[in-house]
Amino acid sequence: MINKDKSGKSLILLAIVICVMSLALVFVCRFFYNNDTTTAQEKAFKTVVYEYCQEIESYKQQISDDKEKELEEVCGVELKAIIPDINDTDMSKFKIENGKLIYIGMDANEMQWTQEVKI
Repeated sequence: MINKDKSGKSLILLAIVICVMSLALVFVCRFFYNNDTTTAQEKAFKTVVYEYCQEIESYKQQISDDKEKELEEVCGVELKAIIPDINDTDMSKFKIENGKLIYIGMDANEMQWTQEVKI
């Protein structure tokens, strides 16, 4: 007893399901890829900001130990003198105010990340 009703609906439905699943997979992969990129950028930025803050603290300690000057004098010194390996892009994003590193850039993500580092 062979079923003689062979209309091909199963094959069409299978093809549609495969297409829908493929599209869903593409969107899921893009979502995770973009989140990983943002997370990597965030970690790199926070690491750099933390290192800059450490160098400023080291400079303030050196001033108070060696020269016995007021810590407020850190404000008059350029970033390049305190952080020799700072790049030009970061020079335009940060300044020193009251002995602390201050973010003056326009990127909202970077501003939030800077606040999370607690500078």
